[in-house]
Amino acid sequence: MALPLPAGAAIVPCGRSSNDAPAEEKKPCTICHLVVGGNRIIKWGLTVMTFIAIAVIVAMAIFYIVSTGNEGMMQTAKGGITAALVGFAIMLAAWLIVNTTLRIFTATIPGLTVSSTGFSFTCDTTSSAGSAQ
Repeated sequence: MALPLPAGAAIVPCGRSSNDAPAEEKKPCTICHLVVGGNRIIKWGLTVMTFIAIAVIVAMAIFYIVSTGNEGMMQTAKGGITAALVGFAIMLAAWLIVNTTLRIFTATIPGLTVSSTGFSFTCDTTSSAGSAQ
């Protein structure tokens, strides 16, 4: 997923009323669409946090290089890199837990398809379009 999002991008792929919206996104919202929207938010957050972690690691590496032997600055840089790596690991673990939980609890939602890798959800409302009100 790219940053920033395109102007016409929808988080939840349903319920749009604009004339330029695809026909699939004009359908009424179902729980299936909410799961897809939640998954998109999680993926976007993962992307943003990855960029932040990389930026902190690079900034602390530069800080370490600039320290030129100053023990206090070196400890600050090491602490920053450690904090960024620990935070990134916690974020990945949280993502895995939330995604696995979504996959388990959404197994019975009609029209929801989980990719073979298990980390991407799509919503097919053609079979349940009449019942989603």
